Amino acid sequence: MAIACVILAAVGLALLADRLRCERQLKEWARQLSQTEADSNLRLGTNVRSRGFLCACRAVNQKMEQGKQARIALENADRELKNVLSCLSHDIRTPLTGASGYLQLLWQEEDADRREEYFGIIRRRLSDLESLLEELFLFSKLNNADYRIACAYVDPFPVLCDVMEGFYDSLTQAGIEPVLEFAQMEGEGALVYASSDALRRIFSNLLQNALRYGGDRLRIYQSGPKICFCNPVREGETLDTERIFDRFYRADGARSITGTGLGLASVKGLMQKMGGDASAALARGELTIALEFTAADKVPHKSPASDHRLFCTRLPR
Repeated sequence: MAIACVILAAVGLALLADRLRCERQLKEWARQLSQTEADSNLRLGTNVRSRGFLCACRAVNQKMEQGKQARIALENADRELKNVLSCLSHDIRTPLTGASGYLQLLWQEEDADRREEYFGIIRRRLSDLESLLEELFLFSKLNNADYRIACAYVDPFPVLCDVMEGFYDSLTQAGIEPVLEFAQMEGEGALVYASSDALRRIFSNLLQNALRYGGDRLRIYQSGPKICFCNPVREGETLDTERIFDRFYRADGARSITGTGLGLASVKGLMQKMGGDASAALARGELTIALEFTAADKVPHKSPASDHRLFCTRLPR
């Protein structure tokens, strides 16, 4: 009986000591958490080697690391937005100042032909300003982690043709007749997982890029879930394909060409929001920008009409 009492007493003392250790550890955690700055790199440790304490310690540290990464991402986004506003301030002021100046001339001009000329210039300046603001708005949305794009399996060919109709005059004036190579028949993997609205923006930005920086040819083709835009690089022009999707990267390194420097960055951002990606390669003086979509497997669809303007006809691959 005496031995049993001694054993029970020893067990009780061990349990009491263990509880005191747990209490001390919990108080130490509380002290560390209350005194630690939000951006501190400190992580909790434990002297209590039980599975429960080890799991709790690991879970708290994971949450602290997630909170730190979220704060860093928020700070980076805020810093990047300020950088964007700073970089775009010149681009935004230029068309606005130009429109304002020609508006003053318009009020003083009596010649009808000259007034019509001023009206055209003002419209172009305001159109440039609208494009800049649209790019800025899109940039802000793409940098929002909660922004989502609703996607479905769509045929990109009619979307591309609709966009190209808006560029018909610009392409014709530049002497460019694009070559389109898209599958003629159904069931050849023509569908891509995307948003039609996002595709319009992507195709528009890529066509603008080809007009500003490309040569006299433009080939657009689809290979399964991949769509490629290929155009020669102008002689003497250098491109860094590693940086081509960076915000504000410009091949000419100057601000002499109209544009925000956000076009290709928006292309990559939109593709990633849709679960795909965009890449660039330069070979033998030709730039290829590849859009890689999530593959579609045998989704029934109706072939689009092929009477979209001069160059919008499907060609067999």
